[in-house]
Amino acid sequence: MMKNDILNTKKLGYKFYFQDGDNQIACFGSYFTGKEEIYVNDDLVSSKRSVGRKSTHTFEFNEHNYQVKYHMLNIITGKLECTFFKNNEQIKQQEQTVLPFIKDPKRAVLFFSACVLAGYLGGYSTFALIDLVVGK
Repeated sequence: MMKNDILNTKKLGYKFYFQDGDNQIACFGSYFTGKEEIYVNDDLVSSKRSVGRKSTHTFEFNEHNYQVKYHMLNIITGKLECTFFKNNEQIKQQEQTVLPFIKDPKRAVLFFSACVLAGYLGGYSTFALIDLVVGK
C-alpha cells in the first residue's frame, strides 16, 4: 500500500487506481496539458505527454511487465477508459468522465449549448451596459 497518495497533489485530471498484490498503481492524466504519469507505490515509473485519443505506458516492476492504456472514448463528455495489464493479461479496466453528471452525449450537447448561450447573453449584456453608460 502507498504511504501517501501522490495523486492528491494533482488537481485537474483523471485519477485511476489499480491494485496488484501489495503494490498500488496510480495513474494520472491532465485535462489540459495531456501530461500522463504512472506511479507504483508513489514512485514515478512512466511519464509522457499525449494529445491523441490513445496512449500506452509500458514499464517493468519486480520482474513483471506492465502496461497502462488510455483510450478517450468520447471527446465531448471527456469519457476516458484506462486499462491495466500485467504480463500482457488485462487485470482491470476503469472509466471516468470529466463532467460526471453528463454521462450521455445528448446531455453534453445540451450543457455545451447552454454554456454558449449564457456566454453570448453575458457578453451582449456587458456590451449593452457599457454602451449605455459611455454613450455614442
